Amino acid sequence: MVNVKTISIIVVTLNEAAHIQQLMSSIDRLERPSDLALETILIDGGSTDGTADAAHKADFAKLIVIEGASIPACRNRGLAEARGGIIAFLDGDCEPATDWLVNALPHLEGAEPVIIGWPVKPPTPGTWVQRAWHTHWMFKNRAATSNEPVREEAFRLITTRNMLLTRSAADQLGGFDENLLTGEDTDYVFRAYTAGIRVLGVPALTVVHHGEPKTLRDFFKQQLWHANRSSYSKIMNAAGPKAGRNAVLFSWGFMVGFALCLFTIPGIFLFSWPSLLLFLPLAFLLLGPAMAIAFRAGKPALIPSLFLLYALYGFARMLDLLGLHRAKHSWKGGLG
Repeated sequence: MVNVKTISIIVVTLNEAAHIQQLMSSIDRLERPSDLALETILIDGGSTDGTADAAHKADFAKLIVIEGASIPACRNRGLAEARGGIIAFLDGDCEPATDWLVNALPHLEGAEPVIIGWPVKPPTPGTWVQRAWHTHWMFKNRAATSNEPVREEAFRLITTRNMLLTRSAADQLGGFDENLLTGEDTDYVFRAYTAGIRVLGVPALTVVHHGEPKTLRDFFKQQLWHANRSSYSKIMNAAGPKAGRNAVLFSWGFMVGFALCLFTIPGIFLFSWPSLLLFLPLAFLLLGPAMAIAFRAGKPALIPSLFLLYALYGFARMLDLLGLHRAKHSWKGGLG
């Protein structure tokens, strides 16, 4: 039975034993109204590092292990177990700020279906890879430059690392798509947006993600993990506005630009130096968003870093679109 005075926090894990106590300690420190109860639910996909034991010691209210289950299947099990009138999702390697809940609650009052969230932060001080990619997340929406809630295309800012929603929104959406190995949270929020559910990016929802990739190698592995042409296909076929197709169009554009670059090598011998012009489409594809984000953030020095990250992002997506990376083994041994 649903209890409107309870918030259910759902955590889905795979090999996150090192972070579970830290997560629970941060949940215990959350400020909240005295009449609001917390229900903590951890669904583990079959960890081999003692995550379930760590969760038991951390005293999660519900601990369920489902060997070999996909991430969306675990999330749906968490939804089925949740009894709260408000539902929240965090990852096992996340750490919400103490005011996370009190900043969320004003947006979740009433019967209207609502989903809110905000991009997670890397630990301080972070590596240059973490800082540059966080800048991408913070400024990829033009409206995300102030402390006011973001309405326009806010679905682009929300993942299950930092997501809260009303019970009515969860009931209307009917769960995560278990046909998707990855990208199920992006699909979930995009479906909410296209269904007319209110989706808000709330800058005050601060969550630190300790699992942010620190190096270019880890960043590329993470992007291979997140790339999902099945999710892209759903987005391209979705009814409604064309919003949400940025990543899909960028990935296809990268593939075309990369193919042109491959033609440059024989072209130099056959047509001489003018063939180098074939590099320009890919260069502009990468330089355009790198400059837009860097100048929007007031950090033009980040242009080279973002250019490189977008190149790795595009290459990972291209491999997935070509069917060359179908095995979705997590990039870090956890859920990414």
